[in-house]
Amino acid sequence: MKFLLSIILIFVLISSPLLTFFIFSKNVYADGLFMEELTASFGDRTADLLIKMDPPVVTTETIQDQAQKPAVQFKLFDSTTNQTFKEVTYFITIEKNGKTLLSDWFFSSDGDLLIQMQPRNQSQISVYGELDPILEAYASREGSPVVAAGPIFLEGGLYHFIVRIVTVDFSRTILPDDQQPVFDGWLSIGAAKNANLTVDGKTIPIKVLSYYDEIGNITNDQSSNSINFTMPFSYDPKRLNDPKNSLFIHQEVEVPKPSVLSADGAYKGYTNGKDVTNVLMVDGNNQTKDVIHFMLAKPIVQQISDEYLKKINKTSADGLMTFSLGPSKNGSMAMGGGVMNHTMMAMQQQ
Repeated sequence: MKFLLSIILIFVLISSPLLTFFIFSKNVYADGLFMEELTASFGDRTADLLIKMDPPVVTTETIQDQAQKPAVQFKLFDSTTNQTFKEVTYFITIEKNGKTLLSDWFFSSDGDLLIQMQPRNQSQISVYGELDPILEAYASREGSPVVAAGPIFLEGGLYHFIVRIVTVDFSRTILPDDQQPVFDGWLSIGAAKNANLTVDGKTIPIKVLSYYDEIGNITNDQSSNSINFTMPFSYDPKRLNDPKNSLFIHQEVEVPKPSVLSADGAYKGYTNGKDVTNVLMVDGNNQTKDVIHFMLAKPIVQQISDEYLKKINKTSADGLMTFSLGPSKNGSMAMGGGVMNHTMMAMQQQ
């Protein structure tokens, strides 16, 4: 039964718009988690770009506590043959909250580029790698990645990757401007926030991780034993309804067990007051805690946004998205077998 439940969760996630978003155009947009596969045309050909983070789960805690140095892979390939394009020059820009963190040229002779991110508290990012004397693009050689060291991945939330393809097949032949495909992708860094809540006179440690934006104040409602927190969110129908823009909001809440919060063995969840219990995924594999995942795909986020704007009588707004999690005898039950680990492994094999 545990294995079956894990497979069901994997299917649900792989079937969601989180993983892959295909559109044949010059520009491609998507919101992702740790991996995105995007498609665009150039001339009379099409190309797929894989943007993938390793390890798949990166948080502000793992970067700080474990000195984690995640790597981001960029792979341009033909999906019909699964062959990687050769002699690829990438112009890669990485942004966070509209601020440019990195904007530079990179080259891969086999089309498979690996950039190791080294998060550091310094003013700007420095890039290290072999520099092509003509292209002035950084290249990785003999399996050694290019290194980007500086203020990247130090904050949780979405990071915007804008990738323009400048050469394909021949490194000295630049594609015409109107044939240079541009890919827009998003990778998520988990923002961890801890709180000690007092419930029935007992102190209960809670951790919330957001893979979309920073978490606001974590509180609890004594009457319902619910855990409440907020997250900044832009209620912009133009952005949310854009068919080019995939969207997925993933929040994690760690609840210790045994505790009054985990005593009922199941959970119910609300986002902006809307019951989202049916999209809660509960990993009960750990003996000391339940890990509850809010998994909000684009249709649910659109509904929540429409209801929010109607309530405040506005057509667009920047505000907060609220989350509430409480114990329930009839809510989402815990699944075992390392649910999220199985899920991540399945995603990596796609």
